[in-house]
Amino acid sequence: MTTVLLVDDNQADLDQMDGILTGAGYSTLTQPDGIHILDYIGEHKPDVIMLDLVMPTYNGIEILREVKREYPDIPVIMCSGAGLEQVVALAMRVGAAGYIVKPYQKEELISSIKKVET
Repeated sequence: MTTVLLVDDNQADLDQMDGILTGAGYSTLTQPDGIHILDYIGEHKPDVIMLDLVMPTYNGIEILREVKREYPDIPVIMCSGAGLEQVVALAMRVGAAGYIVKPYQKEELISSIKKVET
């Protein structure tokens, strides 16, 4: 079973993603921020990470850079309410495996994970 780590400071978004993915048969882990994310990833070893772009303390691009440096083989899909082309391009250059825009659509969320599953 694929384990997906959901990182988002918005509890409603975490709950929505968690409900969609567990309903589709995925195992999920959740984190409200990226403060101790590298340790958490090392401990729990997720297969895929869904990472919000806008969060307090560290933004998603900063977290993405750290995750890809330490865990280059774990695909990271960026999530945000802002679908700006420049932000998407930057996330992809930094190492994102994909990008989806909120509000989450069930088919798009599941499809984005299926594309990167190993």
